[in-house]
Amino acid sequence: MRLHKVFYVPIFTFRFDKHNDYKFLDIEKQDSRPRGWTTPLNSTFPVIPDDDPLVSPTIRDSMMRDLKEQIKKLFYMHGIPDKFDFVDFWYNSYHDNQGQEPHTHLTGCMSVTPYWCGIYYNKGSTPTTFFRPDSNNRVHQFPHQGPEFKEYFADSLQPGVSDGDVILFPPYLQHCVDLQSSASMRLTFSFNLQLYNEQRIPLG
Repeated sequence: MRLHKVFYVPIFTFRFDKHNDYKFLDIEKQDSRPRGWTTPLNSTFPVIPDDDPLVSPTIRDSMMRDLKEQIKKLFYMHGIPDKFDFVDFWYNSYHDNQGQEPHTHLTGCMSVTPYWCGIYYNKGSTPTTFFRPDSNNRVHQFPHQGPEFKEYFADSLQPGVSDGDVILFPPYLQHCVDLQSSASMRLTFSFNLQLYNEQRIPLG
């Protein structure tokens, strides 16, 4: 007998090798939401500007290069096309009672539909909640005792993360950040990747 768990959603989690090179001081609580975002947070979406008070252009560009190098190695190891550019790279900082509403990175909130999306958990890490793409499994619920059906019935997932971890996920996967309960800063760097196109000027 074999139980098939079909139609997985791929998510990679790995440790950023250069994490210790990127340490940042806390900044004061702010509410600088991009247009259309509803939950309070401080975000530089879609890019970190050159005059940003927390991250200088030199540090920003160095971080992008280091992340790109490690992601390319991961993709190569798994047989995934590894010629890509960063099309968006921004940070979000959260303090108490700040978070982010459920959203995807599909075209509509982004200029293009990304190849992969990522989150680098730099400081004060708390989990990101990911939601299953459909709810059709609910019509098939039945009493079960064994662990083999636990993932099938789960509506959401919170991968455990620590400072220095990076998560890569597909753009259609809805996710959110719960309202934070700590006054300490939670700092993440988010990014979208796009497969290399000779007609587009590389950003990273």
